[in-house]
Amino acid sequence: MIKKVRYKIMSGAVTAALACAAALYAYYYAALPVNINIETGAAVSGTGFSPAALKSSGNGAKYFLGGIPLKNANVTEQERKYVIPSGKPFGIKVLSDGVMVISAEDGSPADDAGLRSGDVITSVNGTEVFTNEELAREIQLCSGCADIIYRRGGSEISTSVEPKTAEGIMKIGAWVRDSAAGIGTLTFIDPESGTFGGLGHAVSDSTTCEPVPLRSGEIAQADIFDVVKGEKGAAGELCGAILSGLDIGEVTENTPTGVFGKYVGDIQGETLPAAFRQEVQTGAASILTTTDGEEPREYSIEIERINLADLTGSKGMLIRITDPELLEKTGGIVRGMSGSPIIQNGRFAGAVTHVLVGDPTRGYAVFAESMLENE
Repeated sequence: MIKKVRYKIMSGAVTAALACAAALYAYYYAALPVNINIETGAAVSGTGFSPAALKSSGNGAKYFLGGIPLKNANVTEQERKYVIPSGKPFGIKVLSDGVMVISAEDGSPADDAGLRSGDVITSVNGTEVFTNEELAREIQLCSGCADIIYRRGGSEISTSVEPKTAEGIMKIGAWVRDSAAGIGTLTFIDPESGTFGGLGHAVSDSTTCEPVPLRSGEIAQADIFDVVKGEKGAAGELCGAILSGLDIGEVTENTPTGVFGKYVGDIQGETLPAAFRQEVQTGAASILTTTDGEEPREYSIEIERINLADLTGSKGMLIRITDPELLEKTGGIVRGMSGSPIIQNGRFAGAVTHVLVGDPTRGYAVFAESMLENE
């Protein structure tokens, strides 16, 4: 009887150990990227993702977990990029490529026609519309139903809406928006191409949280005059004024890893090499950000976790603010700090993107390599 119990215990322990090993294997397999970029002429080195190791393997490389082959990787050589990390605040305004539906009133013509929050209306009765005024004008010209074309996700959909008259005005019962504006942080300037990158994430509508489909946009100098300190459960905010007439860039791309475009302002600052994804390490680093006026300062942070598999998103790193002065001023990461560049080991490593509302001292960051791929 004792032997049977002992065998059962041993069998259970072996099963648990195998399950843990399988889970660990699956975790690292999913977390490690298939594609790795390295500097031209450089040797393939570690991934910065312990305990997995990366070794050259013909035209590519292979990950090993404790000596066990884990996963193949494609290695691409490319020239290292050099940029000027900024940290300066900017005001941004983008105009949408179409009119964004914020909400449709229950039982309204828009609701009956299937329009939903996040849809983007592009034409009415064959006429393109880009602004709220253009949409309202075309609705007023309707006699009967209006043929509307709108985008939802990657699809273009057509529908018919029968406007109703209210107070002498034809309405479809939808709240709409044609632009977005706010304060953010300039991440870097490429002195060679004259381009810029900022925010580290897309400009999204404040209500729907959907990325604004970009028609055009601009950034201007901004002045930070106050800070709403972040607290657990409540995100803080940089309060700033956009300086009218002091445009410094034209926005041409609104992507998941930031806004990009042509820079026309003064180019000042130290040029630094950009880190490849696998060169970023957990440990000490710093950010450049502005909490007063227009000039950024350097503050200490800790990179706590790295997600090398986040190739196109804005959550490649988990970071924590450690600088006592910045914590005293802001409580951690606040709105408006998105895009603050991260510096580690003399390289541009990434940019702040999101705050964890439950703990404003922590937040996410995007890899420099991910931003530069969209430059």
